[in-house]
Amino acid sequence: GNHPQCTSDTAATQVKFAYNNLTNNGVKYGMMWFDIEEPNGDLGQYWSKNISDNQSFFKTMLSQAQTLGIVSGVYTNQYMWTTIMGSSFSGGSTYPLWYAHYDSNPSFSDFETFGGWTSPSIKQYQGTHTVCDTGLDADWYP
Repeated sequence: GNHPQCTSDTAATQVKFAYNNLTNNGVKYGMMWFDIEEPNGDLGQYWSKNISDNQSFFKTMLSQAQTLGIVSGVYTNQYMWTTIMGSSFSGGSTYPLWYAHYDSNPSFSDFETFGGWTSPSIKQYQGTHTVCDTGLDADWYP
């Protein structure tokens, strides 16, 4: 994953590294989703405890992706976004949103605006469950 706390590489370098790995290995993909979350919501493991540093890192990731021609989206939820990026930051709102809310309801009826997003693109409505001995998350994409 692309996280500022996991490596000393810059945001741009991390995105370029991921892009080159995918391209060099012939991986076909439609979008690169930037995962904005922390384990247990505690800042400092993946993301900095400094919100402005996180915002800068995030904007640089998106800028590098755009430079490389990568179609991008953001995976997060309201709690993680406001914890990591701050409640007033809307720097990702022009990108599609894939949000997580584990309510077992495949609809957007629960969505509340945050981070500048007024509507989502995808909802992850159930966390890891097993289907045919494989762990899967359940997502809804109308």
